Amino acid sequence: MTPKKQFVPSTFLFGIFLLLSSCSRQYVPDTTYSVEQIKQDFKLMRHALEESHPGIYRYTSPDSIRWVFEQTEKLLDHPMTELEFRRTVNPIFSYIRCGHTDIYPSKGYSKYIKKNKPKEFPLGLYYVENKLRILQNRTDDTTLVVGTEVVSIDGQPAADIVAKMRQLVPSDGYNQTFKTTVINGNFGGFYRYLYGNKETFEITVQDSLGKKRGLKLSFNKPPKPTKKASVPAKPTSNQPPKTPVATPKLMVKTNPKLRTLKQSEKDSTVAILDINTFSDDRYRRFYRRSFKALKTQNIKHLIIDLRANGGGKSDASINLMSYLLDSDYTVYDTAAAITLRPSYQHYYGHKFPRFFTRYFWSKKLPDGRRSSRSAQRVQKPTRRYGFKGQVYLLTNGGSFSAAAIFPSMIQQYNPRAVVIGRETGGGRHGCNAFISPYLTLPHTQAKVRIPVFKLVLNIPGADIGHGVQPNFPIEYRFEDVRKARDLDVERAYELINASKSEK
Repeated sequence: MTPKKQFVPSTFLFGIFLLLSSCSRQYVPDTTYSVEQIKQDFKLMRHALEESHPGIYRYTSPDSIRWVFEQTEKLLDHPMTELEFRRTVNPIFSYIRCGHTDIYPSKGYSKYIKKNKPKEFPLGLYYVENKLRILQNRTDDTTLVVGTEVVSIDGQPAADIVAKMRQLVPSDGYNQTFKTTVINGNFGGFYRYLYGNKETFEITVQDSLGKKRGLKLSFNKPPKPTKKASVPAKPTSNQPPKTPVATPKLMVKTNPKLRTLKQSEKDSTVAILDINTFSDDRYRRFYRRSFKALKTQNIKHLIIDLRANGGGKSDASINLMSYLLDSDYTVYDTAAAITLRPSYQHYYGHKFPRFFTRYFWSKKLPDGRRSSRSAQRVQKPTRRYGFKGQVYLLTNGGSFSAAAIFPSMIQQYNPRAVVIGRETGGGRHGCNAFISPYLTLPHTQAKVRIPVFKLVLNIPGADIGHGVQPNFPIEYRFEDVRKARDLDVERAYELINASKSEK
């Protein structure tokens, strides 16, 4: 839990928004599919996952995966809409334990949602300290103050509802910070996905004295934007914006939605590199100019903010590593695919990337798998503008994929670096990624994302199914979230001041 902007990986963000909405396909919203049709879709999905997913048994045994498939298939015993089908099979992906693997809406469903916006959930709810609390009140009831605990919704305990939501969010290994971050970013959307687009719902709240009372609330229509409406500051989700510790001086001009480098006005020896994504193509020029500026301005302490960074291009994170590591480094120990020519080719997307990967970017291994030709490449550090000062990496459950690979490598191989915050959403020892084509199911047209390569990082130790663990763990109470305190940055400055006192 953190007051920073809400995370969801870029591809995942679009998919989860549509996934959590409560409507059906555009032209026929209530289309149902026969038992035979949904079972055919299910069998195709299962076959594709078992045939080509490189990490399907990475954290879960084959017997357990088989049992989950069999138990889920038993639930497909009556006609279903696309939404009902997705909701039924969705928990399977939590058992696979891969944050890059999930089920998404059909194109028809997505178009329908764009034209028919669902009503807005009347409360912004935030789960922290094992309690569900009101962070935003969008109703006219002024008695619902921020911080009020919601103990039940429509007769179901809040803890049970959150547990059901967790089953809908796949994450790497046994990680829970990713799930919590995603749910806190769109609790209302998850509730609609689970229980439908109700007009009203009943809640039970409890005040600080333990007194309970019941209320009936209605969903709100989404507000209509005005032509000259100002753009709200990030984030626009349930999480409050990050409170700046100072008004920093911009060091390098860039797109603030992607990344910024600012010099702290609180301490001229400190700079803050805030990286929101690794998905942009113009990273090389930005990093070169940034680290040149750090050297010119004699910066001694660099805070790198990776919170809410959903990842992106592996090459972007590897390029950034080159400015922070002192010697040659190899990021991946292995990057292998079970197959690059799966069955049911015509149901898969990403045809050109898969073709290029098969014939130009990979090589065949003796056991029949295919390996990336460049995965074990030895990378060179940047000599001219390499940063030799202290590094403070800020992470949370929203630090995913490439944004988890980066702190994993830096924490392991840079003795001047520490990690502050919470466990990353992405795995410390790697993930399943590189390219992740979508399999379109023939009847419901729902799309299943299946990564191609299993990535294992070149770091020692056993993979225990968790993300990067911070050197300095920070936990937020609800009051910290409500007041938008940035405890991670505060801790970084404490460490900086302590290091100065020691000299």
